[in-house]
Amino acid sequence: MTATQFYPSEEAVFERILGEVKRTLQTDLRLPEWPFRSAIGNAEVCQFSLAIEGPFGAVLQSLVDAHGDASVSLSVLDPNPNYYRDNYGSFPAFTLPGQAVGQTYWEAVAHEPGGDPTGSVAYTANVVGIAGSTGAWAVWAERSWDLAIVLSQRIGGAWASCGVTFVPADAALADFTEPDYKVALPPHERAMFLDNIQMRGTL
Repeated sequence: MTATQFYPSEEAVFERILGEVKRTLQTDLRLPEWPFRSAIGNAEVCQFSLAIEGPFGAVLQSLVDAHGDASVSLSVLDPNPNYYRDNYGSFPAFTLPGQAVGQTYWEAVAHEPGGDPTGSVAYTANVVGIAGSTGAWAVWAERSWDLAIVLSQRIGGAWASCGVTFVPADAALADFTEPDYKVALPPHERAMFLDNIQMRGTL
């Protein structure tokens, strides 16, 4: 099975995949708002690029193994999916079998529709939602904040030590979102993000 089989050209198939993501994520929200439908969970934070690169497949596989997901679905939420359909003939979404997500995730996010790298999820996605079929966990990744959040209902899962470095929320802001060469967050956005992680992301 190849990645190309997971990029739908039919809108109905895309909507089904997006629906899987919407079960656990509020896809119209953006950070610093809380994009998860679960009011509380255990949040692990890493850099955005790590969530859309090959090593993150091991994180997803560990989540699947712990929760028993039959599949994992990903949808790009920004740019607008219609941008991909109009320019590449397919939608930026896929569903991977749970037992194979560790081996197939990189192939899927790196897939270049029609051989064009600008159509790849890894290259162009600004906001990405990922969800397991059990609804017990989800991932929110947002390029403008340069970070991704894994929210589950378990503390200390093996996925937090699968080769992707997770850091405390304040360190993520300092190292990813607000290094010296970037514009600092408005104080209210910084405070809202940290409050959400402390109050909603710590079981």
